[in-house]
Amino acid sequence: MTQPLACIATDWGTTNRRVWAMNMRGDVVDQRSDGCGLLAVENGRFAESFVAFCGDWLSGAGKVPVIMSGMIGSKLGWKETPYLSAPVPLARLADKLFSVGDVGAAAIWIVPGIARDDAAQPEVMRGEECQIFGALLATGADGGIFLLPGTHTKWAIVEQGRLVDFRTYMTGELFGLLGKSGTLSQLLEGEAVDLAAFRKGVERTASPDAGNLLHSLFSVRSLGLFERLPRSALASYMSGLLIGTELRDAAAWLRRRGENPRVTGIGSPTLLKAYRDAAALSDLELSGLDSANLLPQALFSIATSAGLLRAT
Repeated sequence: MTQPLACIATDWGTTNRRVWAMNMRGDVVDQRSDGCGLLAVENGRFAESFVAFCGDWLSGAGKVPVIMSGMIGSKLGWKETPYLSAPVPLARLADKLFSVGDVGAAAIWIVPGIARDDAAQPEVMRGEECQIFGALLATGADGGIFLLPGTHTKWAIVEQGRLVDFRTYMTGELFGLLGKSGTLSQLLEGEAVDLAAFRKGVERTASPDAGNLLHSLFSVRSLGLFERLPRSALASYMSGLLIGTELRDAAAWLRRRGENPRVTGIGSPTLLKAYRDAAALSDLELSGLDSANLLPQALFSIATSAGLLRAT
């Protein structure tokens, strides 16, 4: 590293890890990513894993603050970090950082997740709150409807800088499980995206005779067996069924709350494209922001507000 670091921003999830070295201006001067998520760290050796991954960035004098978000703060992570309770101002994330302690020249801090307690179904998030905060910083907005697609997709409502409500869909996890085991997986072939089949799946969720998802999912098998769709198209069709079901339920949730249908998606360009294709067939207006461009600045802003940054 040729210049002093102000901090290291870290997104450490269940299956992946990303780090950004940042200077005092908030510029990213180096970045790395790998597949060493929580599940790949043996015997709780997170400190050793972190040093092996980017310890060479810590060769300068003085402590470098490391601010982490994501599942690293869960029960399975480095240290369990208490949730903040929604509704909550996202600016409060900086006030509630959890100190893990020092690891060599690094001072480790974890951003708390957010929970919404509900008697019927509590909701939790870790990491998405920072991405939403980053979207507010990038756009200059103080509110909106946000969609964060992934293994556990989040839909969140922000008003005047406060995360007031959110909702989780296990869309990505269900797609992965159905594609790897069970009777449906035996029919799926290839990984190429078939846009026509995807749209057919989305449109199926709007059909009056579609019933619920447990009924509609069987059409993945039956359409394949009757050769109405080639096996190479069935994964795309199933993806359309799952995402279409999610979008329709989320749209109904927003309507019940009196919210407008304009939604900002935060995620990878590939995943956001699938959601935009599905939204075009529903009653939602979806724009997109690349999460990779939001998270470093959000974590830098949180570290700055917490008073962690200092020249080294």
